[in-house]
Amino acid sequence: MNRNDVYKIEAAFPSLSEQKRIVAILDGAFEGISTAVANAEKNLANARELFESYLNSVFTGNGEGWVRKKLGDLMDIAHGYAFEGRDFGTSENTDKPIVLTPGNYTENGELIFTPKNTKRFAGNPPVAFLFNPGDLTVVMTDLSSKMKILGKPAFVEQSNVLHNQRIGRILIKDASISPRYVFYFLRTRQSSENIKETATGTMVRHTAPKRILSIVMPFPRDLLDQQKIVSRLDALSQETKCLEAIYQQKLASLAELKQSILQKAFTGELTAQPNKVLQEAVA
Repeated sequence: MNRNDVYKIEAAFPSLSEQKRIVAILDGAFEGISTAVANAEKNLANARELFESYLNSVFTGNGEGWVRKKLGDLMDIAHGYAFEGRDFGTSENTDKPIVLTPGNYTENGELIFTPKNTKRFAGNPPVAFLFNPGDLTVVMTDLSSKMKILGKPAFVEQSNVLHNQRIGRILIKDASISPRYVFYFLRTRQSSENIKETATGTMVRHTAPKRILSIVMPFPRDLLDQQKIVSRLDALSQETKCLEAIYQQKLASLAELKQSILQKAFTGELTAQPNKVLQEAVA
């Protein structure tokens, strides 16, 4: 497309005074939308900060009956299989096993599989490297220098998922430790900062089992006490997710409203009911 193609486009527009009136209505509506967006984003951030604050406070290790041990005394971390890049890619064939990659991890300890980020193995999968549902994993490579997911944990909750290299498989070797307790500890600021400080690489950042296993974790000796902590964190996490969903939907609705108002501005509907438009923007 060149400028002559653009010059040929016909556009209908009102008088200058009407244009100014439309702009004034848009300014008022967008100001209201901007305020609503800022409030929704603030509430979203507050919900996340509340959970993070409580999460970090739990692992102070100051309670009676608490001990501190290196993670290496409580668990091992197994490396994954070095799959060839040419052997996996996007595919609509759901029978093919998923190759778990760092791109499937989120900052809040979940695995996300979308058509865009789900890689499937084309060959015969090595059975020894198939995850079992319920396996706890940890990211050991982050393609971003900001290291938002480096060291982040997540449970594999489905079958037919392959253990890829640079993903650690956590193997609890002490029956007195709850895997879910370890999961939450790996999400704390204490664990994250330790992993980031010892990471190697420039643009692509790496950690290793030995570095993760050297981190000291405080925990109550009593498994029941660990489970009580996990239950409270599970409940707060679920509540936080519900709030996040509400605020994310609010933000999506505001974005749609802005586009709707713009559409009305160029069809003559905006000036027909300006008050209604402004009321929608600040509702």
